[in-house]
Amino acid sequence: MPSSARNAISIVAYAALLVSTGWLLEQLAQHQFTAHLRDPAAHALILAAIGDTPYRWQLRNSDDIVAGRVFGAGDMHFSDGELIVRSSGAVFEIGLPLARVLDLRRFPHLQISLDADAASDLRVVIREKLESPELISGLTSVNPGANTLQLDLAASGWSSGTREVAPPRYAAMLRLRVTLPAGKQLRLRAVALDRIEGTQRIDLTQLPHIVDSEVSTPAGTAIIRIPFNSQLQKVDIDAIEKNSDARTPLLIALPQHGRVEQQIALRNAVFAAMPGATLIPESALQASFTHARNEAAAPPATTASPWRWMWLAAYALILGYFRRLPPHAPRLRAFVEIALTLAAPLWLIVGGRFDGNPDTVQKLLIALSLVYAVSLSVPKNWRWNGSTRAWLLAGAVVVLAALIGFLMHRPDAPLRAVGTGHIARYLAWALLQQYLICAVCTERWRIVTGNAAIAAYLGALGFALMHTPNAALMLATLLGGLCWCALYLRERALLPLAASHAASALVLLTLLPADILASAEVSARFFQ
Repeated sequence: MPSSARNAISIVAYAALLVSTGWLLEQLAQHQFTAHLRDPAAHALILAAIGDTPYRWQLRNSDDIVAGRVFGAGDMHFSDGELIVRSSGAVFEIGLPLARVLDLRRFPHLQISLDADAASDLRVVIREKLESPELISGLTSVNPGANTLQLDLAASGWSSGTREVAPPRYAAMLRLRVTLPAGKQLRLRAVALDRIEGTQRIDLTQLPHIVDSEVSTPAGTAIIRIPFNSQLQKVDIDAIEKNSDARTPLLIALPQHGRVEQQIALRNAVFAAMPGATLIPESALQASFTHARNEAAAPPATTASPWRWMWLAAYALILGYFRRLPPHAPRLRAFVEIALTLAAPLWLIVGGRFDGNPDTVQKLLIALSLVYAVSLSVPKNWRWNGSTRAWLLAGAVVVLAALIGFLMHRPDAPLRAVGTGHIARYLAWALLQQYLICAVCTERWRIVTGNAAIAAYLGALGFALMHTPNAALMLATLLGGLCWCALYLRERALLPLAASHAASALVLLTLLPADILASAEVSARFFQ
């Protein structure tokens, strides 16, 4: 076969490989989004089946209150599952963190367990939207000693400024406002929001019947299916909320057509109109109920497993062993170093374990991976700066990103602002990523495969997986990573790649509409 024919076949095969990889990355994103919806839906179904509430606040550490502090307090600390506040004599407020807006029509009963050193006064402060004015409940007197308060948030007595107002329907902000004599202490143990009386229970043993949103909402439990792409979509959602009974579980089937970013936008629209809804992925309706039954039969552990520390120690020992005594065979050594470099980040990101607030074990895991990866550059086989050609080729990637951004930008989509601090941080972050993907992984994939094109593909694939489950970002990093990995193998220079990476990412983030590129977040944080 002539070499030109072989080259043409190779190009077609390589293009087919890239297209199929892009499709598989989209499927991975869809699978993770489905699981992200299914697991919380299953838990909500269990609570609806037993009549329990998803809204409980335990006061164990600073993560359990808004901003990690009590506003206006003289002193505060946590001890034995209590928040202990010493009053300065001024009014102080305790903010309760909300994952999303609360539907107070369905959960109107606020229970508060606390101890007070002296008689005090308590009010509930709510904002129905974050930009809305404060709504303040009537005064509740707290006696010295132990108290279990039961407040009906649907009762009258609310005010805003100097005027009386109707009880709030929703809560985007929820605070407890306390007046206590100076030097006295309040010990807050737990807060919960309970369901309205007479709420219908869900039968987990059978799937409720499914109805379309155009049909009148039935009296019994049903799963309401909403359209995915309709100009009347918002009207349909609002109509469902308006006609729903607060005592009937509001189960919504989320259509799973189109791109994941479009499904996320629809999810957000549903929760904005129906904050009390349980959203179930349409492709996993039965699986959500099955998952709920299994979880009800064997509830997951709620405490961190001590095995996590043992696995961390084992990982550290493995890194130390292979750094000191790597395999002698060059290809095996290169593969082991790639695997050990990527193992922890991919476990955190692809596994959906990173939410932006890593715990101690996760921080140590990340630190160990970085120390190991940095140690692989002793001696260094790359350079910081590149030739003029390297900078020009890296700049061509930015031009390509800008072209894509302008072609896909819509006049009705606002530009996303990017601050100078963001640019500096992202440049440093891009430099770290280019080091890991190019200087560590692609360099070694070249040794393993003996082929520059395959090495660039595998480096780009690892780069794309590091952005799971952000589908648009995975596709962008697959394409960009392919360019940067190939350029690295030609030049072995990191600064041009980091500058190109940061500029391309910021251009796309600025220009692309949110339904195409939702954000630059990854792992569990992407779905927040």
